[in-house]
Amino acid sequence: MASPSISMRKCAAARSQPSRSAVGARPSRVRASSASSGANSKKSQPVVEHLLLLRIDPDEVSSADARKCIENLWSLQYQMGGVICSSAGESDPKKAGSGLEGDVSQYTHAVHFRFPARAQLDAFLSSPTVQKMQEEEIAENCVGAASLSFESSIPEDLFAIFRKGQDWEEGFDHAVVIECESEAEAGSRARGMRDFLEVNQPSMEECGVQQLTFGTAVTDGNKIGILMRFRNEYDFDYFTNSALYTKFIGAGGSRSLSAVTYGVGAQQATRNL
Repeated sequence: MASPSISMRKCAAARSQPSRSAVGARPSRVRASSASSGANSKKSQPVVEHLLLLRIDPDEVSSADARKCIENLWSLQYQMGGVICSSAGESDPKKAGSGLEGDVSQYTHAVHFRFPARAQLDAFLSSPTVQKMQEEEIAENCVGAASLSFESSIPEDLFAIFRKGQDWEEGFDHAVVIECESEAEAGSRARGMRDFLEVNQPSMEECGVQQLTFGTAVTDGNKIGILMRFRNEYDFDYFTNSALYTKFIGAGGSRSLSAVTYGVGAQQATRNL
């Protein structure tokens, strides 16, 4: 079952907005529409998120080669049809486990692709071009890799769906994979996350999340994928160190957690992917 998403607003009432020099980013001028149940609900667009998490050993692969590897994988969006949008980057090791309880399996890089439906995802993953590129880049540069796809939805707002426009030029992507003991546990946990979101969406908006999608994995049903987007580093730090974040993630009781956090656009240190 597809999980809900939220496109979030900033709230000055919850915390004062730091200056541009403090966060390296301008305040948002355009609020994306938000999706929720009840009176505030709006039409939503189903999407499928695909996360590729990579572990690159800096002692074995130079930073230039690592960057080229990620760029090559990210550029698959231009070689294949069906990709709505994509982001990629090197994880900030200081932020990878922000707010998470217990051990967090560390990956060094991530690539994210968004699709409109399962058919486009399946066509992408079965493409010889994609398979060849991934096999070559992963074999040559990575000591570990994991992938996960999940169905969710985005409010019917073209800017939010395609991540285009002034409000989406830069930010922080935070990808989390939760592995549960069973598919039943994962399903129950995802339902709990949806229930928590329905009650706490306004507070999560106030804490600075710009967009959130999540759901149980399409193939590995005992896993849950989560993708959060923040406008800047300040918002990321504020939310991921709040009680709302740990309660939403529900770190207790999971077998393992994997998290990658990387800058997008001007907030990415290496390149505006």
